[in-house]
Amino acid sequence: MKTFDFDQKWEELFEEEMSSTRKRTDLPVEQWRVAGRATKANPNKEDLKWWKENGLEHVKDYAKWFAKTGWSIAQMPDGEPGIEWEAEVEFAGIPVRLIVDAIYTDGTNLIVVDYKTGSRDPKGYLQLGLYASAIEKTFGIRPKFGGYYMTRKAALTGLIDLSPWPISFFDYQVSAMDAYRETGYYPPNVGDTCNICSFSDYCQAVGGSKSKDYPLMQITTKKEK
Repeated sequence: MKTFDFDQKWEELFEEEMSSTRKRTDLPVEQWRVAGRATKANPNKEDLKWWKENGLEHVKDYAKWFAKTGWSIAQMPDGEPGIEWEAEVEFAGIPVRLIVDAIYTDGTNLIVVDYKTGSRDPKGYLQLGLYASAIEKTFGIRPKFGGYYMTRKAALTGLIDLSPWPISFFDYQVSAMDAYRETGYYPPNVGDTCNICSFSDYCQAVGGSKSKDYPLMQITTKKEK
């Protein structure tokens, strides 16, 4: 039996993704945003060299984790495997496009999992609830559990019951977001990810350096109309 060569496959996929990203963004590698903190060990932060080396270890650790779970990739009703499941689903009559990283099965239940490469665990589960609701709207079956797989820890944050976030909740959420869009009202959601947001320089909520050049619009209410 031929042994799977992680190193060779990773090299191929990494170069493919690099080429695809260059073509999609039309940006040279030197202009790509670098995440993480500069440290003595990584003075250039988490640059491409860091990801090429550490990403491979993340993949190998994932393979070990997956083998231990006893789970398998779910076969969806349309015959496709639950890997990067992509769909456009309507909530409140408004199309929402999404991609689910993975849909597993433990033999009894469907489990949606989103992969996170950051160092901090996500604080909420709305993303997973949305995925479960989208699958339910598409196929009439609903994943019962969900969780985040943290690649740096090679571990799941823990499974959570997704029933508190039904389709009706996202009908409400999406319709409210659409109302914001129609009025031009985009409330800032200040949090830990503001430092990697490409809009932060223009955002007054975080004191963006260029925010004074883009004054906020006055929202006209129905009463004022």
